[in-house]
Amino acid sequence: MPRIEWTEAFELQIPEIDEQHRRWVDIINELHDSLMSHGGAHNLTERTLNEMIDYGRFHFTFEEEYLKKIGYPELAMHRSMHNAFMKDLINKLQQERGGGLILNTEIMKVLTGWLQSHIQIEDRKYSRFAAQT
Repeated sequence: MPRIEWTEAFELQIPEIDEQHRRWVDIINELHDSLMSHGGAHNLTERTLNEMIDYGRFHFTFEEEYLKKIGYPELAMHRSMHNAFMKDLINKLQQERGGGLILNTEIMKVLTGWLQSHIQIEDRKYSRFAAQT
């Protein structure tokens, strides 16, 4: 799976959120680079999942507060998507800690797919809403 390259397709024109999304991309690319140089090390997966969970809590709280501030009508649905993603990450971390085999390629696929589709589809919706208010 290739690295994610930040492009204009990710830009929401909301500076704080764009910067936070860039950090998501950096975390995923750090995992990619580590996997390419170290193979499928167990501690890489656990470390990355922990980092994603920690950063997710920070980012989602910030983003949801922003959506509340602008009166975004689909906040509840957006929050439920965040919660489902966090639950998935926590479940994968618990599997990893419990000795379950989670392929690093699976983690990369989940992280990359979610980030790209969430920003470019779901976050784009509130970006358009914010631009109209």
